[in-house]
Amino acid sequence: MISIARRIALGLAAGLILLPVASAQAKPIRPFVLTAERMSQLQQVNSHVNSTIREVSDLEQYGREDVWALPTSGKGDCEDFALLKRKMLIERGWPSSSLSVAVGATAQGEAHAVLLVSTGQGQYVLDNLTSSILSPERTGHVIHTRQSGRAWVTASGERTSEPVADLPVAQVVSRRKRG
Repeated sequence: MISIARRIALGLAAGLILLPVASAQAKPIRPFVLTAERMSQLQQVNSHVNSTIREVSDLEQYGREDVWALPTSGKGDCEDFALLKRKMLIERGWPSSSLSVAVGATAQGEAHAVLLVSTGQGQYVLDNLTSSILSPERTGHVIHTRQSGRAWVTASGERTSEPVADLPVAQVVSRRKRG
């Protein structure tokens, strides 16, 4: 297993196409009921963070890649957006077991992190790329791994210490032209 960003970079460099893997499902200890008030909180938090945090890369902000931090400077990348949304929802009484950062790739194959919210009515994604609250299937993203307590769980259920993608997640595409 290797990190998602590294796997995607290697895949693109080698001419590979990422294939969807089964969504890593977060399961809270007790089903959390999603009321109209709670859905409103999801929408408010998602919209607030998306509109107040300016997206910048870790390389631009910290001079190195892959720094996970709350965006206290008003700037951050996708995982920083997800961390702030998680913090704000916990402050509003959401159980931490229902909120997990999920890492994977966008429909365009770019590494991406979102906040995955698990409820008795299903899962929902809070994403810095949209103000809409969507089910994981409707985002177009492929989720490779999700946070589970202090560890990560891959799509196949393996526990790891950092976000990774199950292998194989790619298929070699022949570059030969047919005659």
